[in-house]
Amino acid sequence: MKHFQNSDTVAARKVALRNFASLAVIAAAVTASPLAAQVTDAAQVPTITEAAPQAAAEPATTGAQSSRGSISDDIVVTARRTEERLQNVPVAVTAFGTEQLTERRILTESDLQSVTPGLTVRQSSSSNQLSLSLRGQSIDAYSYSAPAVLTYFNEVQQGGVTATSFFDLQSIQVVKGPQGTLFGRNATGGAVLYQTQAPTRNFEGYGRAGYGNYDNRELEGAINVPLGTFGAFRVSGKLQKRDGFQHNLYNGGRLNSVDSQVIRGSLLIAPEGSGFENKTVYQHGFFGGNSGGIKLQNFYTPGQTNNGNALNATAAALYPAGFINFTTDARVRQLGFDGIADYLQKQQKIGFYDFYNDADGRHRAKQDTVSNTTSFDLSDNLVIKNIFGYNNVVSRDKSDVDGSPFQIVTLGAADTMRFNYVFRTRQVSDELQLQGKAFDEKLSYIFGLFGSKETQGQQALYNIGGDYPQPGPAGAPFQYNFKSIDKSRAVFGQATYAVAPELNVTLGGRYTWEKIRIEQLPGDLYQSIGIGPRSEKFSKPSWNVGIDYHITDSLMVYANHRGSWRTGGFNGTSLDTIDGVMVPNAFKPETTYDFEIGAKFAGQIGGLPARFNVALYDQYVKNVQRTVYIAVTAVSGNVAKARVTGAELDGQITLASWLQVGGAFNYTNARYTDPDATVGNFTLAFGPYGDTPKYSGSAYVRASADLPNGNGEVVARGDLYAQSGNFYTNLNDSLSPGTRIPSYALLNGRLEWNDIAGSRISAAAYIRNITDKKYYAGGLGLGAVVGTNGTLTGMPRMYGAEVSFKF
Repeated sequence: MKHFQNSDTVAARKVALRNFASLAVIAAAVTASPLAAQVTDAAQVPTITEAAPQAAAEPATTGAQSSRGSISDDIVVTARRTEERLQNVPVAVTAFGTEQLTERRILTESDLQSVTPGLTVRQSSSSNQLSLSLRGQSIDAYSYSAPAVLTYFNEVQQGGVTATSFFDLQSIQVVKGPQGTLFGRNATGGAVLYQTQAPTRNFEGYGRAGYGNYDNRELEGAINVPLGTFGAFRVSGKLQKRDGFQHNLYNGGRLNSVDSQVIRGSLLIAPEGSGFENKTVYQHGFFGGNSGGIKLQNFYTPGQTNNGNALNATAAALYPAGFINFTTDARVRQLGFDGIADYLQKQQKIGFYDFYNDADGRHRAKQDTVSNTTSFDLSDNLVIKNIFGYNNVVSRDKSDVDGSPFQIVTLGAADTMRFNYVFRTRQVSDELQLQGKAFDEKLSYIFGLFGSKETQGQQALYNIGGDYPQPGPAGAPFQYNFKSIDKSRAVFGQATYAVAPELNVTLGGRYTWEKIRIEQLPGDLYQSIGIGPRSEKFSKPSWNVGIDYHITDSLMVYANHRGSWRTGGFNGTSLDTIDGVMVPNAFKPETTYDFEIGAKFAGQIGGLPARFNVALYDQYVKNVQRTVYIAVTAVSGNVAKARVTGAELDGQITLASWLQVGGAFNYTNARYTDPDATVGNFTLAFGPYGDTPKYSGSAYVRASADLPNGNGEVVARGDLYAQSGNFYTNLNDSLSPGTRIPSYALLNGRLEWNDIAGSRISAAAYIRNITDKKYYAGGLGLGAVVGTNGTLTGMPRMYGAEVSFKF
């Protein structure tokens, strides 16, 4: 990322200084206010649980805790499939508890990026097609690779092509680095764990209503009903509607709107004293609205080259000056865009959030998710546990992937089609675990068996140059319609032994068998020419070797060596040729191993409560799974070798009983050490590394004060997030130049009054992106397909207020 080192660095530093100054003003304002006089001595207040460096399951804390959940001594996480104090977990984990999720308005997947430095949540073909990247490990859009960063809902893997909605969660935990010896599937980058609020034996609940700009309306709540000694039941839900902040000038519509409705029921069966517990969670969600649109960034001209590579100039050839004389699109004639160069020039004069997309961005997705966890205590030190999961997601979209008013690449044969893109994901899994302790509890272990079946399908209609008289210069419309079936089986185990009271050694292993099959369905382009199904089998080990040493009660150091992989597979949008025979495009498994050392501190610094964590890692990847978009196909393959080295730091310190500051910093140096790749029948050199900002970081100030006479608590908070520039393709130096996203910084603020006048009613006001920074949240590089690249704009300034109550 050498381009970031000059003017971008200076600009980023200036932005950071301005935003840090804004945070200082917030803190100073609270310090000078009469509220500051009401605080108590700092030594009497435990450390505030802050989301940036820690976590998570707030009911599982041993220290003092306010009713608002912001103060605790011990934070418990489940990153190693058992409850542990965060500071004792010898892995890099960022986690958030219930109140932190609310206070920082983490409402959906994209919000996680600004609170987790090192995590990139990239938008590709729309705001609903997301990919997660940790430590440089990610997947390309339309690659059909297994995710490098897996998400789990109550320990059940969850996929699907849609943004979702967060509510009534106990915690979110982001576990960094290769996974395999503990979690349901292998992953090369990490895992994100969503844990819902479990039913309790108390009659309780909450409600929350909010309103903000862009007519944003939110309604959320939960009711918990005890069932005597038998168990408990909990039902919760959330509704949100928001107008789009992007204006589609092509048809007058709004893009990037929200319309979500989700309901969840949780049943706990746990007869007291039985040692038996069964928890079933069912969630149904509808996610609508219009996806965020793509905006044309650039195009390539005939004869243009980049580092010796001839660039694709299809768009320029199809849409030269004079195109307006023979287009069949009446709207383009009316707008008067005479070719792609004329359009791009005129686009510079419209607003940042103004678009000309020839599709309305309609998005409709339904999701049904079930998790069932059953455990039985065989003895005081032995538990058997079974986790069953089911996830079904169907999403339908009407998208414009080229970001222009022209039908350069039209998803659909006609504008009158309601939907032209359908994704289907169906996952069924079961995992049997045996967890226990032995040798006077010096040995802790977990062993298990895992099996899953995942079916993914895609149906997409394409048309190149669809605004020409048909069939047009690029031929008739065509369809991809296929599905892939992945059956996975694994045996795994991990054990930790206390060699001494301060010294622990961990060993873990897993062996996984994968069987992948692809089938072309009726109407598919390749089925029509006789391309049949194809299948492959893969099997490989994963491992973990670790050691941790508690130097003092406050300081732990650790070292880990891990290895993992993700399965190979097929891409139904393209073909390979083997011995003169055309077959579906295939890619090999990706393998990785890393070395990580770290330290965790939780104690006193100068008499002030503080927490600090640092992790340094070096990761090696072989057969990196990557995709190239060529000739209206997404061709998947493998880059020979890559290496990622980095550092992650986070911390917080309580300066007074009413004032806390903290932050995090992430450095990621990702590069291809052997960039040569065989992708389908093409040989390419990849680079720079995509979806990986070299620098990212966050900082926050949180000030609170108790009002006199029991009138509640006032909290003021400011958050800053910044990241360096990065690329949304992996071919900027070859086939897709001009695919860089600039650096940016975002400032958020929140003011809340909790337990108003001694009641259980609270109110809050918030502003996100206070400076109304215009930035990009991702992009789609079609440079090698039709010679265009497009970006997706990030969120503008969002503000609003909310009222909540508990009972």
